Amino acid sequence: MITNYREIICSHYDPKTLRLKPFNIVEYVFYYQSSADDKLLLDELIGKGYDLATKVNPGAANDSARRRTFEIIISNCVAGLIAEFCWQHFLNDGGSQIRVTSVPFETANFQIDLRTIKNSKTIEVRSSFPRAPIEKVICNRDCQFDVIGPYKNSYKPDEIQKDFYVRALFRMDNPRQVLTNVKTDNFVAYLTGGATWAMIADDAIAIEKALTPSDEISEKKIYSRSTYRVVPFCYALDTLEIKQIISTL
Repeated sequence: MITNYREIICSHYDPKTLRLKPFNIVEYVFYYQSSADDKLLLDELIGKGYDLATKVNPGAANDSARRRTFEIIISNCVAGLIAEFCWQHFLNDGGSQIRVTSVPFETANFQIDLRTIKNSKTIEVRSSFPRAPIEKVICNRDCQFDVIGPYKNSYKPDEIQKDFYVRALFRMDNPRQVLTNVKTDNFVAYLTGGATWAMIADDAIAIEKALTPSDEISEKKIYSRSTYRVVPFCYALDTLEIKQIISTL
């Protein structure tokens, strides 16, 4: 596993971009075929992904009518655990500074991904699978992605409010490809910034968007659209900025 730090200047990719500042991202590149350590790590995360999928969708593996949904959930769980690992590793400076820890899964509606050790601040990790180049989904004025916050109706009580929301992207045509792509060399997870709760709640930069997050693991939500609070990448903190805030709490 190697990490690459990249600074993206959005005006180089879209002259009409709304992102005026550079956007720093971090690439985690894995080598399943040629690194024994990477294979061991990824096999562990894949195994945990299958276990998690069974918890959130029990019995589906043996039910032909629900097998397609189960496959999606497995893919989302594996990608989510890889994203969570990368963010935890990055925020902990590769293990040299232990600032955050993972939180055991309880339920899909009340899940916390990471928590700061010092003051128990909560961090939600959201992953997506863009087909377009990473530079386009960060910079393009018309099709930029977002940092995804809570769904609008859980701005009310049915989802825990998190202190921070962070993003990871896996470039591929279909989320199911993660189960095969992860077992190749040069598999990349892109850490692409985040937002604080104050930003999610700020109507000047956050918007409400109807979408179905591509990392959803709740069966009842996989095929339905909900309204979420999101911060478009043009207004989001980049990967180094969100780390700086979390690190200094």
